[in-house]
Amino acid sequence: MPLRWPVHGESLPTRRPPVPTDASRSVIPASFTPLADPSQFDTSHSPPYTTVRLPDHPTIAARAGLPAPPGIPVLPQPAADVERRARIRLAQLHLYVDNHLTDKYLAPPLAVMAAVLLTRWLPTWQALVFGAVELAVIAGYITCYHRFRAANATPAEERRWARRIGMAHGAHMLVWSSVVVWGWVPTDFSSLIFTMLIHLGLISLTAAMSNPHRDLLLMDMAIPFVALLLPPLFSDGAFSLGLALLGLFYSTLMLWVALKIHQTTAEATELRLRNEELIARLEHQAARDPLTGVASRSHLLATGHAEIRRASRHGHPLALLMLDIDHFKAINDSCGHLAGDRVIQAIAQACVPALRSGDCLGRLGGEEFAVVLPDTDLAAAMAVAERLRETVAALQLHHEERRLALTVSIGVALLESPGEALSHLLHRADTAMYRAKAEGRNCVKAAPPSGMARPACPVGAHAVMP
Repeated sequence: MPLRWPVHGESLPTRRPPVPTDASRSVIPASFTPLADPSQFDTSHSPPYTTVRLPDHPTIAARAGLPAPPGIPVLPQPAADVERRARIRLAQLHLYVDNHLTDKYLAPPLAVMAAVLLTRWLPTWQALVFGAVELAVIAGYITCYHRFRAANATPAEERRWARRIGMAHGAHMLVWSSVVVWGWVPTDFSSLIFTMLIHLGLISLTAAMSNPHRDLLLMDMAIPFVALLLPPLFSDGAFSLGLALLGLFYSTLMLWVALKIHQTTAEATELRLRNEELIARLEHQAARDPLTGVASRSHLLATGHAEIRRASRHGHPLALLMLDIDHFKAINDSCGHLAGDRVIQAIAQACVPALRSGDCLGRLGGEEFAVVLPDTDLAAAMAVAERLRETVAALQLHHEERRLALTVSIGVALLESPGEALSHLLHRADTAMYRAKAEGRNCVKAAPPSGMARPACPVGAHAVMP
């Protein structure tokens, strides 16, 4: 039975990836259509199954232009482009916030210095009001920045956060630009120079710091741009007019430079995101078995090593199952290799929903699978193995009007001592699995402790080594 691709938005039983407890611990979630009803199993070993909804956004494969993994819908390319643009805008907003977080060190001293200089033309209380209001506004938008970084915003939330940040930082720009209204003395030339220097500084800093996000850049530039032109325009004489034209030219030039920097930053951000998508896709391909979609051999072994380290460190039990499809060579010889592939796929699909989200099912090669069971003692491991055996035996798979009788032989081994080598654990589970085959197949056998004599393996048996 070939794998079925789910309809976009369809709810399917799936496994959630566990929260890693070790830096190297990674368990692959699997998305398969179960061929048996999970409710018929004894689920005392496992937490309740969880039904999640497939996400309504394109996959990494769609964004990278590569084939999608089994069970994941691919959205049309325009939808992928929209989602990528939203991610780019979110990355640009993060750059904007990172640039402006330096304001918490620079803006307060500048506000105090400006308030001190304003006492030359204004009453002291007015200068103090300016300084107090500006310090309060600085605290407000710095707090907004920290909340944004702590929120881990999604691309869908970018516009809402951009509005909040724009309003918070816009208040900062408005307070500084308000100097032109109540801090400028038209008859005092030094006041004119001071006011224009403030706004030239605002425009320069805005061009340098706000360029990652175009909408916020234009919003930040608008207030000082207008304020810079007001003092010369309301003054008499050709000098004032020339000063206004100079301010207009300088502001336009800085805006053009900022937009060019923004374009370069946007291209670099998109390239970085595309590289991340490609890396994620390659990691996904390396971690999954291409035929079944479960963990690949390399990922299974890496997970086994990580779980052994974790179990040894915390003193937790750990079990490993070895599964082998019975009479698989006869199926290949009588029905063909394509039918054999269907059998392997069907068994993998059936086993996934019978396991917990923290368990790792992987294909070692051919018709052999292994399952790493963290935090599982021998009794629970035997119950899991029996559940898997019953699940496979209940499969209804047909080839040319003939039902294929599918069974598996399973060996169970428990981690005996902290730091036991994975190769030794695999060997003990493999030996128990061949003992199950020797005793009639379609059964579960546990590996004896290492100190006890082991039954001899049947002819042709081999230990699976990493």
